[in-house]
Amino acid sequence: MCGIAGQYLFDEEAQVDQTLLQSMIDRLRHRGPEAVGLWVDGNVGLTHARLKLLDPEHGTQPMHGKNGSVLSYVGEIYNNTELRAELTIHGYPFQHSSDTEVLLAAYETWGENAWSRLNGMFAFALCDALNRKLHLVRDHVGIKPMFYRIADSGIEFSSEPAGWISDASLHPAKPEALIHFLRFAHSVKGPDTLFKGIHALEPGQLITVSHAGSSLKRWYVQQKVEPAVDDPIQLTAKLRHLLHLSVGRQMVADAPAGVMLSGGVDSSILTGLLSQMQPESVHTYAVALEGDEADLEAARNVAKKFRTRHQSIVVSPSEFFRGMDELMEIRKLPLALPNEVLIYLLSKRAANDVKCLLSGEGADELFGGYSRVLDQILRFAEAQRKASAGDPLPLKALRLENPTLDFSSEARFFESCYSWFTPNELLDLLNPEWHSLVRESSEQCHADSFLNEAAAIDYEQRFFGLLLNYHLPHLLQRLDGATMAASIEGRVPFLDHALMDFVRSIPMKLKYRTGAQGKELLRRAFADLIGGRSAARAKKAFHASPRLLFESEEGRKRLNNMMVDLQNDRLFNPDGVLRLLNQNRGQQDYLGVWLLYSLAMWQNRNTL
Repeated sequence: MCGIAGQYLFDEEAQVDQTLLQSMIDRLRHRGPEAVGLWVDGNVGLTHARLKLLDPEHGTQPMHGKNGSVLSYVGEIYNNTELRAELTIHGYPFQHSSDTEVLLAAYETWGENAWSRLNGMFAFALCDALNRKLHLVRDHVGIKPMFYRIADSGIEFSSEPAGWISDASLHPAKPEALIHFLRFAHSVKGPDTLFKGIHALEPGQLITVSHAGSSLKRWYVQQKVEPAVDDPIQLTAKLRHLLHLSVGRQMVADAPAGVMLSGGVDSSILTGLLSQMQPESVHTYAVALEGDEADLEAARNVAKKFRTRHQSIVVSPSEFFRGMDELMEIRKLPLALPNEVLIYLLSKRAANDVKCLLSGEGADELFGGYSRVLDQILRFAEAQRKASAGDPLPLKALRLENPTLDFSSEARFFESCYSWFTPNELLDLLNPEWHSLVRESSEQCHADSFLNEAAAIDYEQRFFGLLLNYHLPHLLQRLDGATMAASIEGRVPFLDHALMDFVRSIPMKLKYRTGAQGKELLRRAFADLIGGRSAARAKKAFHASPRLLFESEEGRKRLNNMMVDLQNDRLFNPDGVLRLLNQNRGQQDYLGVWLLYSLAMWQNRNTL
């Protein structure tokens, strides 16, 4: 929806650098091309770039509250109507209809207790003028991003790392994060980013800044939920009701919504629900790489069923790589997966018609869509139980089937299922200078902390939680980056607060079965809406085959150019990279080539 940036200096007599703030927000104009606001008061300054979706005439930011608080905010509060009614009873004098004013009123009425009342997607900076404090807050699941850096003089924040980075001032990269990116296709590991000194505010976190310094805490902690009623009919009815409510909340705006329609079960459900609620025909969009267009037909069938205004976009390899260059230049980050480029190109087309797009992110993590990984994890759980009971054979068989996986702990097993390159493969791909960091990275296990916190929850639910807390934030960052680069907002109805809590309460046996298709409960619940054929379709996403890309004329040329550039590269070992390029063992290896290419192109613009 928007972009924000700002600065708070610990010295109350200091003056913020308005030139810095203006340059930061200028680099975020793709997030909010329609209006820019700037507010400065001595040692604190907030900026805002706006994409007008709700109350376009009166939602200008930074916005001032009646008690002097000032807010610069990204996102939308989906329960703002309910909160407005409650705050009106408290006597708050609302002036207009924006959810920004509701957020300000909530803070000025309830203080920091306001955060737990919010259902929505948001990242915001709120300056409490009476107490000379600044609060930086990110939503419970990380739908909207927030980055910050702390210096001796104060703190700066931005919606994207791009807020700090210009061609004239490149920010040094962090080698440990580059290695993590190659292992797991994540550009952010916890609070770390690829840039030294720039950190991500994690989902559900809050930073409070005052003249005394800054403090970081978690305002949202995922609570253990009571099991839902073990009745499939009741569960199905409630699931339908909550998702219907979520889609309805997320289409409340002064502009029509569209849908990214891959033809899979998640996007088909969203298309069906939105078509029931939106009086005019829904805009839907599908995209595919030239030569890999089979899924476009499934999307067209769904569009025909719901009579949407549908567009199928076919992208040539040359168009794809040009889009990749554009997206990397805007985001200042490598791209973990090629479908980020397809989402960006789709969003550019959709921006001609709509200002927001519904997307199915979160459904796989909530309902069990990653059957390959989940089947392995559940087999490991069962094998461990049998081994503890005196039967070691299933665990031995699993080890023999998967010699590259790490069976030393639950967390390490998960990470080894999830990684793209093993430590030994990275040792071959990287120069000796970085081998010690590869070994250090392989000794760390970033999934440990969550599994330890969730020790009281049963094994299978812990791993579902791990997907939500470890995997999902990176997908959301990619969605936000690809859509906002095209000045359009991506919305994720499956991540409604109430819906998530309900799905987490559903017994595992009703949600996922080893060897089944995945997302069975979701498919059954909406089979009558989308039709049995759509409900039975395998998991689908906008897919750009790395093999097709790199075997095209443009792709071969780019790989050849990359190899020339790598001859004097500090990070990559050209001989190891060439060995990887010469391997021909299937699609997985080409995804590794994609990660290498993306990171090599990015690090040419940055310094180690």
